[in-house]
Amino acid sequence: MKSPVRVGIIHAYPNTYLIESLQKAANCQIVLFVPQKPVFNISAIEAVIEVPLYNPSLVVKKVLDYHREKPFDALLPVYEGATAITAKSAEVLGLPGVKVKAAEASRNKYFSYSCWEKNGIPVPLTVPISEPQEGWKEIEAHLGYPVMVKLADSMNSQGVIKVTSRDDYQTAVERLLKMLARPIDSDLQTDRNRLAYGTEDIKIIAQEFCPGTEVGVDCLVANGKDHILGIFEKAPATGPYFAETMSVAPTSLNNNDVEKVSKIAADAVLALISEGISAAHVEIRFTEDGPKVLEAGLRPGGAYTVAAVEYLTGINSYGALLDVLLGNNIGTVKINSKAVLYGGITIPKSGVIQSARGLEVFDQVSGLLDVQVLNKIGDKVYALPESAQPHFAYYLIGSSSREEVLDKHHLIQNSIQLEISDFGQDC
Repeated sequence: MKSPVRVGIIHAYPNTYLIESLQKAANCQIVLFVPQKPVFNISAIEAVIEVPLYNPSLVVKKVLDYHREKPFDALLPVYEGATAITAKSAEVLGLPGVKVKAAEASRNKYFSYSCWEKNGIPVPLTVPISEPQEGWKEIEAHLGYPVMVKLADSMNSQGVIKVTSRDDYQTAVERLLKMLARPIDSDLQTDRNRLAYGTEDIKIIAQEFCPGTEVGVDCLVANGKDHILGIFEKAPATGPYFAETMSVAPTSLNNNDVEKVSKIAADAVLALISEGISAAHVEIRFTEDGPKVLEAGLRPGGAYTVAAVEYLTGINSYGALLDVLLGNNIGTVKINSKAVLYGGITIPKSGVIQSARGLEVFDQVSGLLDVQVLNKIGDKVYALPESAQPHFAYYLIGSSSREEVLDKHHLIQNSIQLEISDFGQDC
């Protein structure tokens, strides 16, 4: 029998779906490098090694130490906050992947912007804010209002705020600076991505606000060739905060726009990596001038994106990425005629959950592929921008048409009602 493939994964919060996906895709043993041991126990895990992800050089050393005893066949970039550490580890071990500079550029929105602008990729006008307290001057000189103020290297909604005035900007930047002032080893439950941002000199950027449709494009790029795995349309969002409530495929885009965003996404990834192998999740928003790239994470999309891609194509993004890292080819991606939607119930305000009504809707909706209720009565919860995890529940719906999954999504959103009291108060 062929010996197992040994795969290393550096992650802040791995889940069973990731492990089971790789177990199905290949005969492999998985080694996890994590800040704390996960609660699940799966036979495919060869070892769990606790490492401080906020200390990249120590993580790389631990990966190398393990490799010397039991060599890895591949290191799989999955968690956005560890893409650069994974790239560095792969480089040290001589394994395939993306260059360290590419991974670092993908982690910082200003580095990405600079790369894309240089290579003719359409991007929103973006300026670095070197003096946060005076950043309104840069905004008023170069952008005007409304404008997006962002943590440069945060890849989640917590670090994104729309501002419409100088006063708005001052409030927003105070929030972002407060986030950066938190300890780098913050509690993973309430601030699980703190370890991944605030590491570069450019910590805050301002970016032109793009008011149009937003899509996420998942793709796989290997040896100069791109494979579009899925395009998902997000719910309209006008700010000031941008907690995600749904992504749906197929989108409302016409064929011409689908071709446009597919090419732009692939070109954006190729501009970052130059050569090599990478999965990518590219965020694109439409403007009056056409689609523009907001960011690109060099890893498969998070949350239910991988499951949604598999539902539409039969391809598991984790397994496909592992396959090309091992030197294999993937065939033509064929998207079926089904529809899929992954959604989330957002937490309306920070406080303590007193009641959650309407959860029985999850038993009534047909086509529900998975659901995760993240909180229970009595839990303290935090809404944006106070938490990197502003959701009460996630769900994945599959059906025969876009209209059907959207109807079921709206039913779920309208059925579930959360009652949240202020901290320290009884309802």
